Amino acid sequence: MTERRVDEGVGDAGIDPLLLVGVGLTSGLAFAVGLLLTEAPGELALDVDLKPFFLPYLLIAVVRYGLPTLSAGLGAAIGEGVLDLVEGYELDDPIGFIGYVVGFTIFGWYLHRVAADPTGRRAQVIAAVLGAFGQATFEGLAFFMFATTANPLDAALSVVGNTVTHGVVLGAVPFVLLYPWLAQYVERGERNSVGSD
Repeated sequence: MTERRVDEGVGDAGIDPLLLVGVGLTSGLAFAVGLLLTEAPGELALDVDLKPFFLPYLLIAVVRYGLPTLSAGLGAAIGEGVLDLVEGYELDDPIGFIGYVVGFTIFGWYLHRVAADPTGRRAQVIAAVLGAFGQATFEGLAFFMFATTANPLDAALSVVGNTVTHGVVLGAVPFVLLYPWLAQYVERGERNSVGSD
C-alpha cells in the first residue's frame, strides 16, 4: 500500500461513503454541543457571539481537503441548524447555513491546498481567520438584510466581530494549541496502519 502525502486529500474518487457520514455526524454533534456551551452567555455585541469553530477545524485538519471537508462543513451547518430550529427558526438561518459550509471549506482549502506547510502555526492561523471571515460575511449579510434596525456599519462590525470571536478566540487559538496533541495520535494511527500492511 502506498503512503499518502501530507497535503494529499482523501476527498477523491473511491472514498468510503461511511467516512463521509462519520465526519459529518462527528462535526455536527461536536459543533452543536460546543454551541450549547459557548452561546449560553448570549451575544457579546450587536450580532457578535462565540462559536467553537476550532472543533470542525480540528476534524478538517485531520481528514484533509476534499469531500470530507465538505462533509464536516455540512455537519457543522446541520448541527447549528438543529439548534436554530429548537430556539426558533428565523429568516436568516438558510444564509447562515450556506455561510458555515463556505467558511469551513475555505479553511480546509487554504490549509491543505494553499499553505506550504499545513502543520505550521502561521498557516493554521491564516486558515482559521479566513474560514471565520467567510462565514461571518454571510452572517453579516443576513443581519443587514433581515434585522430591521441594521445599517451597513452594523453589518460590517458584525463581520469583524465574528471574525475575531470565531476565527481567533474560538478558532485559531484553541486550534493551534490542540492540533499538536491531535496530530500525534493521527500520525501514530497512520504508522500502525502502514506497519500492518
